[in-house]
Amino acid sequence: MRLLSLLCMMLLISGVAICGCTQSPAGSAQSPQGTSRTGMIPGPTVTLPPEHAVEIQINEKDPIYATISVIFAGGKGQVMVTDILVRVTRSDGQVTEKHLEAVKGAELKFDGTKEDDRIEAFVSLTNGNTYKVIDQLVPYRTRG
Repeated sequence: MRLLSLLCMMLLISGVAICGCTQSPAGSAQSPQGTSRTGMIPGPTVTLPPEHAVEIQINEKDPIYATISVIFAGGKGQVMVTDILVRVTRSDGQVTEKHLEAVKGAELKFDGTKEDDRIEAFVSLTNGNTYKVIDQLVPYRTRG
């Protein structure tokens, strides 16, 4: 009887631990409105749980036109995505926001500068939370 009680308690504790691991850390959901529009310093991002994971590919800038290409590459959580907001903050201070379709192969192009530009991606899921999954600088590189 004592062994059965101990076993039930261990099962309950492991169930709570497993449920806690699939949740995002407290305060990890990000709102796109909370990001500084003038800053060029990338901030923290969140890794989505494996069952909600999606991949957004940021390509290198075009060496002639400085355009930045963003592609949705799919993932297990693709069906959970309600919106993907991509924001580019150029080195000259200009900010552009566009919505990326959650369809594999969907692509956006942004006009960048011949300096470092900042790109952020916010993924909104059906659970009502929005997560900042990308925040990085995209450098300008010349050929050669």
